Amino acid sequence: MTLVAERRDMVVAHDFTPVVVKPKPKELVQSKLGYKWDRLWLTHWFRALVQVWMPIFALLLAVYGGWKSPAVSGWVVAQYHSVRDAVAARPELRVERVEIPVGSPDLQRQILGIMALALPVSVLDADLAGLRTTVEGLAAVKSASVRFEQGALEVTIVERLPAMVWRNLNRIYLVDEDGVRVAEVPRRMVRADLPLLVGEGADKAMLEALEIFSVVAPLGRRVLGLVRMGERRWDVVLKGNVIMLPAENGPDAMRRIMVMQGANAVLDRDVSIIDMRDENRMILRLNEDALIALRAARARLNGEGV
Repeated sequence: MTLVAERRDMVVAHDFTPVVVKPKPKELVQSKLGYKWDRLWLTHWFRALVQVWMPIFALLLAVYGGWKSPAVSGWVVAQYHSVRDAVAARPELRVERVEIPVGSPDLQRQILGIMALALPVSVLDADLAGLRTTVEGLAAVKSASVRFEQGALEVTIVERLPAMVWRNLNRIYLVDEDGVRVAEVPRRMVRADLPLLVGEGADKAMLEALEIFSVVAPLGRRVLGLVRMGERRWDVVLKGNVIMLPAENGPDAMRRIMVMQGANAVLDRDVSIIDMRDENRMILRLNEDALIALRAARARLNGEGV
C-alpha cells in the first residue's frame, strides 16, 4: 500500500501543463544584441581592436592634442632643453682635446683649422657627422672617422697618397691613383720621385697611365713622362725617343715596343719617333743626324736608292 501511494504521488507530481511565457518585444531585441555581441567578442580581430588599438589611438590623440597646445608644447620643450643642458654639462662628456693619430703635420694643421672647435666643448654640442664630412672635404683625405673617447675627439683619416705629378697648363698638381688632386706644388722637382703626366685630361686616364708606366719600368730613368694628346691617347717621352701610342690598346702597343727593344734594341738606334698609331704598321722617324747621313749617302750614289 505504501508503494502504490508513492507511485500515485509521482504521477500526480508529473501531471502538469507547461506554461509558456512569451518575452516582451524589448527583451527579445536585447537578447539578440547580446548574442551578436558575444559572437563578435569571440573573434580575435575585434578583441584586438577594442583592447589594443583603440587605447593606442586614444593615447596618440591625447598626445597630439597636448602637443598642439602652446602651453603644453612650450613646457615640454623647456624641460627637454633643461635636461639636455644638465647632461651636456657633465665632465665626462666634455671634449678637452683633438687627436689625429695619422697624417702629415701639414695635413693635421689643416684638419684642426677646418674643424674650428672652441675647446672645451660638450660632445653633445659637437656635430660628429658634420665634422667627418668637413674633414673628408679636404683634397688630401680619402676617408675619415670621428669619435669621442675619454675626453678627446679622435679623428682617424685615410690619407690620399700622391702617385704622379700632373702638369696642366701652368699649374702642377700631385694626383693619387684615382686622378684626384692631392695638392698643388710650385715646381715639378718637389716630387722628382714621382712619374710625370702632361696635358689636359691626363687625370681622367690614370689607370691606363699607370699600366703604361709599369710596362716601361725596365727603361728606368730614360722615361721622362707621358703626354696626353687630344684627351684620347698618350705619347711616351724618353730621352732621345718619342713613342706615339694609339688611342685604343696603348699599353699593348707599348708592350710590343718593349719586346722589340729586348730583341733588336730599337730604342737604342738613331730613331727619334716611333709611330704606333696605326696598329697595322709601325713608322720609324730618324733623328737629325741619321737623316743627314742618309741624305749624304743618297747624294753620293747620284740619287740611287739606298
